[in-house]
Amino acid sequence: MDNSTPSPNVTDFSTDAILENWTQGEVIGNLTRAMCITCYSITFIIGTVGNGLLIWIAGFKMKKTMTMIWFLNLGIADFSFCMILPFSITELALWYYWPFGRIMCKLRYFTAFLNEFANVIFLMIISIDRCICVLYPIWSRNNRTSSKAAIISVIVWFFSLALSSPYIYFTDNINDNDFSVCLATYGAYENITTYDHETFDLRHKAMVITEFLFTFLIPFAIILVCYGLIAFRVKKGRRIPRSARTLKIIIITVLCFFCCWALFFLLPLIEIAGYYIQQPIVGLLYRLANSLAFFSSCLNPIIYVFIGWDFKQIMKKSFPFLLESTFTERNYRIRKS
Repeated sequence: MDNSTPSPNVTDFSTDAILENWTQGEVIGNLTRAMCITCYSITFIIGTVGNGLLIWIAGFKMKKTMTMIWFLNLGIADFSFCMILPFSITELALWYYWPFGRIMCKLRYFTAFLNEFANVIFLMIISIDRCICVLYPIWSRNNRTSSKAAIISVIVWFFSLALSSPYIYFTDNINDNDFSVCLATYGAYENITTYDHETFDLRHKAMVITEFLFTFLIPFAIILVCYGLIAFRVKKGRRIPRSARTLKIIIITVLCFFCCWALFFLLPLIEIAGYYIQQPIVGLLYRLANSLAFFSSCLNPIIYVFIGWDFKQIMKKSFPFLLESTFTERNYRIRKS
């Protein structure tokens, strides 16, 4: 079932105009569906391999530094999300028919939002950690330990679980005329005939605002403050940090995350604000938003390898070696003016 199928143009009741509108929507729906299948498949292949290697190297090959633990957790979040992508690919291939049942439907949504919350919170924690390293290098060398990073990571995962847990209740597998779909119901209906519009709108708005605050506005504001302080200190101290590559990787990772997720965050806000986007454009935008957001799950290992290395180094060295070398932690040095 293609939810992007447009309504006929209400200002033109001619048969030709109606047929043209529906045909145009069907063509766009087919193209965006093919785009999503391609994007999800690429994300699954690159994401599982790249994040799997990252977890193996960070978890079993390298010394457990604070920075390494942060990136290990990012890899775990992305890898777990990539593992559910085959279900979404199958759903698209079957024209939005969901054959996997109620439990997998809830797990699919829950894992997607868990990945989103965990990713952005860990990026915020990493940014705060880098800011402390630059502003207070002596204190950070004496107090940054892997045990503290492990404790903070557990807290982040519990907080992410709490934020994403409502989607276990708010999503369901609905059967309508023998067609099974997996969607966010917000507990408003069990089938098409028991739909509660007010409950749906209220809970939908609450979750959209909560998601925007905790995965975009608050983290992004904190991250901007952190890198603003780093830039100010670097300019004042005429620095050259020894771990410039690590800082560069973190900044690019943060920028890529928010660029990939921006449309995903903004579209629901536009929707609940009451602005109308005509079909089939809104369907195209939502599928583009999903594709970009999902693609972010395979970007991090690519960033870790290609940032800070020239092409000859990449060609000469193996992927695991480049990953391992990337995360060899060095201390910051700020030279006083």
